[in-house]
Amino acid sequence: MSTGFYEMLGVAAEADLAGVRAAYQEQVAQTMRRLRAAEARQQDTATLEARRATLAEAMAILSDPVRRRRYDRFRELALAGFPADMEELWRAAAPSLVDPAAAASLDAVRTLTTLKVGDAYGSGEVAAAEPEAEPTVPVAQTIPNGRTAASPEPLAPAARKATVTPIDRTLPAAEVQRLFDLYGPTGAWLRAAREARKLDLDGLSEATKVARRFLEAMETETWGALPAATFVRGYVRVVLRTLELATNAEDAEEAVQAYMARFHRARG
Repeated sequence: MSTGFYEMLGVAAEADLAGVRAAYQEQVAQTMRRLRAAEARQQDTATLEARRATLAEAMAILSDPVRRRRYDRFRELALAGFPADMEELWRAAAPSLVDPAAAASLDAVRTLTTLKVGDAYGSGEVAAAEPEAEPTVPVAQTIPNGRTAASPEPLAPAARKATVTPIDRTLPAAEVQRLFDLYGPTGAWLRAAREARKLDLDGLSEATKVARRFLEAMETETWGALPAATFVRGYVRVVLRTLELATNAEDAEEAVQAYMARFHRARG
């Protein structure tokens, strides 16, 4: 597994806020010393700048009880292996996504009414809805006075969604490396690699479960259209894994950090 916030700060997952803050301050001080030294030697500081931004993100999340609870839950799922089924994933993650106060309020409502009320996580039963009427189109019929009137006729079932184009797994490793050497860890690299795999944005979205608009923004480096860095980092990792652009975890993490350095420089 790639380095998470606790590992980056050097604290245990059970650390209290004071311990997290002390570790953050120490790591930031070390990073700033290395950054100033690199600047004095006129070396590339992109990796150190990305680390400083990631440390700030780690502190922001781990110091917020709600965000930390969500992070901890997804970290547990990542360690154990994410369920392949989306419904199962939701059942596993939902308790961390719903505010406990909201769940408690819903429980209180449930005790005060005889109506069926679902639970806060979307898994409870509710009253069954009436089935929707089948769509109809009017069909002309003759009535006694010679005029015509319309009567309903069922519409034909909608065509099923077209199948997604499979990912081309035959791309040689040498071509994968050539694309990286040509473009570097950029949005253009992600696009060239996707196209080399003979995959369009819709197909990649289906394979990664990342919204198409975010994938397009990542490729065009439209930074303002992307969400927070935590999500973008996860998106980059899953795209690299899906397109098989790194041979090992170390190379993948290095590419992620380099791409995120561009993100942080643009977003500030």
